[in-house]
Amino acid sequence: MRDEKRVPRALLPKGLLLAAGLALQACGGGGGGGGGGFLPIVPAPAPAPAPPAPPPPAGPTAEQLKATCNALTGQVIEGVTVTGTARFEAKAPIYSSGFCQVLGTRAPFLDIEIDVPDNWTGRYWQQGGGGFDGRIASVVTKDAGGAVTAVDPTLALKGAVYAASNGGNRASVPAQAAPGVWASGTPDGQQSAVDYAYAAGGTTVRFGKAVARAFFGKAPTHSYFNGCSNGGRNAYIAAQRWPQEFDGIVAGCETMDMGGAVTGLMNTAAKVATPAEITPAQYAAAYTAAVTACDASDGATDGYLANPGACTLPAASLQCGQPGANADPTLCLSAAQVPTLAGLLGDLTLATGATAYSKYNWTNFAPASAIPGVPALGVTSYGGLGGGFAFLATNDPLWFGAPPPGTAPAPNLASFDINRDYYVFSSGLQRIGADHDKNAIAAYVASGRKLLSWHDAGDPLLSVNDHVRNFTTMSGVAKTFGLTDPRTNARMFIVPASTHGAGGNLAEVDWLSAIVDWVENSKAPDQLTYNFRVGATARTMPVCEAPKYPRYNGTGDVNSAASFTCTP
Repeated sequence: MRDEKRVPRALLPKGLLLAAGLALQACGGGGGGGGGGFLPIVPAPAPAPAPPAPPPPAGPTAEQLKATCNALTGQVIEGVTVTGTARFEAKAPIYSSGFCQVLGTRAPFLDIEIDVPDNWTGRYWQQGGGGFDGRIASVVTKDAGGAVTAVDPTLALKGAVYAASNGGNRASVPAQAAPGVWASGTPDGQQSAVDYAYAAGGTTVRFGKAVARAFFGKAPTHSYFNGCSNGGRNAYIAAQRWPQEFDGIVAGCETMDMGGAVTGLMNTAAKVATPAEITPAQYAAAYTAAVTACDASDGATDGYLANPGACTLPAASLQCGQPGANADPTLCLSAAQVPTLAGLLGDLTLATGATAYSKYNWTNFAPASAIPGVPALGVTSYGGLGGGFAFLATNDPLWFGAPPPGTAPAPNLASFDINRDYYVFSSGLQRIGADHDKNAIAAYVASGRKLLSWHDAGDPLLSVNDHVRNFTTMSGVAKTFGLTDPRTNARMFIVPASTHGAGGNLAEVDWLSAIVDWVENSKAPDQLTYNFRVGATARTMPVCEAPKYPRYNGTGDVNSAASFTCTP
């Protein structure tokens, strides 16, 4: 019904009111039901309404953000001294928003980078390290001239505050570099070891979130941790030590049991400079034989093992003189070498029958280094990596090789005893805080927070099967905490790759979107995609939830993930 407005009586002359009243009576206006009517009286214009108040600003202005960036240098925030800041203005198409980079340090050698975008979405993303750390995994990539060529997608695409540290040591300063600095016997060296073990992560999250508050006056709404290798260890440490700080965690290419992993590494490293040691060329030849024997196990004969766990080629078949052995006497295995390879392909067990470290899948255990001067991530790194952690566990420098650490067999390897040293390593790493508490990680999962774990199927440095075994144990504990289906909050994925850390780059596997969607939209990941190259050929392949693997459908482009199905 139309709302017909009339002028109030107070606004009409007295005579007009009387005439109007008589007219209404004559037309039956007072009794209703009559068919007559009258022309409505046009009201006087209402006074103009006051203009609405402008909405409060959604956040600080660009100029306020720049001012905050400039004012932070020299401040001490959560025990960290801000040593410098830098503004990066938007640079399309690399990144659409400007951001402030905040650098800080805490004694003795912990350096931290925090990057705060102008278009902050309320997210906080902490990145773990790798190896013995010593460098910050910066949000920016620059060319030789200092120009920015890339920005981490966590900031560029998701608008997250980005945080990373050097783990408490400086690789570019020999006297402050791990693992040597830990053995210096100084208080600084001891603190550096504790920082690497766990403390750097706690300092970084407190500093990073305080810096975010300095810019925006509030805490992050969603917080994440991501890491692979030592970064994966950092990620599990975050879950067990600071569960309230992270809503979602991505933990890759670590095993959730460093005591067992170090035992496995040192068991193989103990064979260096003995008749049982296998050369890199022999490892490469052995892997070629495995690919030839097992290529079709994933449904595609393409020279690529998407499911190396299905390959059961026995090490003994490669012994010199066997029908399947290499005809080159420098590439086939001697009788003394066969148990070394067989040991890698089998579980390492204690005298009690318990598994200390699960078997590796078939891979090239001695890949060539991708970076000149940097050790390859395979058996040639076992002694150096294992020795560093053995020192953390025991404070005994004889687990190191000749200077620099890891370049020659460590003296203690000559008397390595799995049934003694497994317990020494495990208890020592727990004591310093460098190892894991599966009960605490299970409690993180049972609390409703999200854990996305992953590993490369053919990782030659850390065993995928050990990671799966420990993840399964942790999931079982989560059930005892009342979580009926641990997959609700924790899932394990296998990247179909045969190197350590493949898929760790967010351009290779989009762990970023997977964990954000899971935490913020309750959309759990079922399958992801691995983007990689084989020579000059670009390929994609499914990343399946364990224990599934990608199997070729029999038709379609073998280089496309669409041609594969995740299969139990």
